[in-house]
Amino acid sequence: MTTPRTRSRLAASLVLFTLLSVAVVAPSVHAGPRRGSQPTSDELGERMLALVNRSRAANGLPTLRLNVRLTREALRHSTRMAHDGAISHTPNLADLVRNVGGSVFGEDLGKGRGLLGIRDAWMRRADTRRIMLDPRFHHVGLGVVHADGFYWVTLQVFD
Repeated sequence: MTTPRTRSRLAASLVLFTLLSVAVVAPSVHAGPRRGSQPTSDELGERMLALVNRSRAANGLPTLRLNVRLTREALRHSTRMAHDGAISHTPNLADLVRNVGGSVFGEDLGKGRGLLGIRDAWMRRADTRRIMLDPRFHHVGLGVVHADGFYWVTLQVFD
């Protein structure tokens, strides 16, 4: 048999447990997207495009416009590289570019822990910098995949 004092302590403990449970659970209900959730490939592509276009603007060049068809191909290629664990150029890039109406093209590829680091690495290397800053290019297919802590990027520019 419980005493009134024991029942009172039990009730107080139950109320305290309930309040703590609400305090722990309630913020996550109304907080929106959970912290630490990974951005989508589209969001990553937008971020990378903004970084590339910032470099182009700093060099007096027009921004690159995203080509949806080539972006799908670039994303497939980035996914393939992430799966294979190795960087490799797109074997049929000339055909892909011709199919979207382009005649001149270039491709930069990257793997790194951050998008800014990849863009900066492209800017430090003469061959990748030349492609990214070529004034002939006005369109881009851009695929970014985040896998196993790395970003895999395919940038296919053309005109």
